[in-house]
Amino acid sequence: MDDFLSAFGGLSVATVAVVISAIVFFAKLLKAITDYLHKKWELQGEKERKIQEVFEQVKQYPKWYNQSIEIRGGIYKAIEGLEGKLDDLNDSVNCLRQSGDEGMALTWRYRILRFDDEIRHNDRHTREHFDQIMEDITKYERYCAEHPDFPNNKAVFAVQNIKNVYQRCTTEGTFL
Repeated sequence: MDDFLSAFGGLSVATVAVVISAIVFFAKLLKAITDYLHKKWELQGEKERKIQEVFEQVKQYPKWYNQSIEIRGGIYKAIEGLEGKLDDLNDSVNCLRQSGDEGMALTWRYRILRFDDEIRHNDRHTREHFDQIMEDITKYERYCAEHPDFPNNKAVFAVQNIKNVYQRCTTEGTFL
């Protein structure tokens, strides 16, 4: 104990407090440095993992590029198929429109012929009825002019008779 007192006996409480404080300070400093280095090591590991993921994706690029080319090829083929189907659909719509227009022309011709039959049987009509049939005649003649293949010779005399009777009724004022 004498050796202890001779070695440490001259220390004051203040000196011991300073030494203990220094030891605590260095311990906390060592802990802070250790935590900092540990976090930095984890961040570096995470960064390396992300870089490795990027490299893996770069390795996959040729495969993905080829897949994209295949997909584009499939899309182009599908579009070409759709274009063909649209052409067919347009042809069908045009055929249907032509059929509808021809059907309307047949309706106009039927109404013209029927009206002609009525006036040949001395049935009288109003001016409005005549105006309507004259409009049908105009449309029918326009359709026949635009479609030379459409058989037009079936109502020529009926149209002429209706126009003559219309002119006579207009001149004489004999509409119903």
